[in-house]
Amino acid sequence: MIKERASEYPRYSDEWFLDLYFQYGSVDEMIKAHNNSLPISQAQLHRVIKKRGIIKAAGRHASMAEVINFFAEKAIDPHIPLEKLYYEKMPHTFRTSVQTLHRIYKSIETKAVRRSGVALVITPEGNPEMVLCGKELKNSQTTLLMGYAKKKEDREDSVLRVLQQEFSKELAINGKMGRNGEFVKQVVVDKEPFMFLDITDVRVMVFRLMLPDKLCNLSICSSHKVANHAFVPLEALEGDRNLREGVVEILRGYGEYLGSKNHLYEPRISSSRINEKLLAFVEARG
Repeated sequence: MIKERASEYPRYSDEWFLDLYFQYGSVDEMIKAHNNSLPISQAQLHRVIKKRGIIKAAGRHASMAEVINFFAEKAIDPHIPLEKLYYEKMPHTFRTSVQTLHRIYKSIETKAVRRSGVALVITPEGNPEMVLCGKELKNSQTTLLMGYAKKKEDREDSVLRVLQQEFSKELAINGKMGRNGEFVKQVVVDKEPFMFLDITDVRVMVFRLMLPDKLCNLSICSSHKVANHAFVPLEALEGDRNLREGVVEILRGYGEYLGSKNHLYEPRISSSRINEKLLAFVEARG
C-alpha cells in the first residue's frame, strides 16, 4: 500500500484531489485506497481531471519503474525462479502482481511487444549536451523522464502525460500544462522519436524536447515519482554508476542522433540490457 504524502493543497479542494490522483496513478486506485470514503464521486473526479487538461494514466496501474526494477534484478540472476524473487526479495510496498510479472516474462521470452512507452531527453534550447535527469523515488537511481503510453493516442498526449506526472504535477494541477496550456505552447518537441527502446514488454518511443530559457528554472519541477531534477552534462552521465535501466541505451542513441549529419535520420530500435540478458539465458537453456 502507498504511504500517503502530505499535500500542500487545502483538503478536499480540486487541487487536493488532483494531487492525490497523481500520487496513486489512477482514479480507481485513489478511491480504493480510501475505502470509497472520499467526498467526491468517480464521475466528478473525471470531470475535474478533464477540466485541467490532465492526460489520464496509460497501461498498468503498477509503475513502469517498478516493473523495470524487478526484471533488472531477474537479469542479474536469471536462474532465480520468478516467484522466489517476487516473494523473498521485493519490498512490501511492491504493487505489481506475480501473475502480471509472469505475463511480462513470457513476452520477453518471445520478443513480444505488449505495451507502448515514452521517454524524454529534455535539454535547454541551444545546449543539447545538457540533459534533464532526476532521482527515481522508488530506488534513488538517476533517470530520464519515462512512462507508459497508449498505442493509438496522439504522440503529443503521450509526451504530455510524462511531463505532467514526472516534470511538474504543480503546473498540471494549476491547469498550465494542459493540451492548450501555457507550457505546451513554449516547448519544442521533435515530431518523431529519434529512437525506440524495447525494455521488458514495452517499446519506448524516445523524443527530444527543448526548453526555452525561462522554463529552465527547475523550481517548477514537482512529482510523486521523480525528485531532484537537474540538467546534467552528457559526459557526467556517462560515468554515473547509478543509472536506471534503459538510460544508458537511450543516451547512446541520443549521442548517435546528435552526431548524425543526415537530416533524414532514421530512428533505430534498440534492445535493453535487461531483455538481452534474459533472452540469452532462455536461448542457452534451450
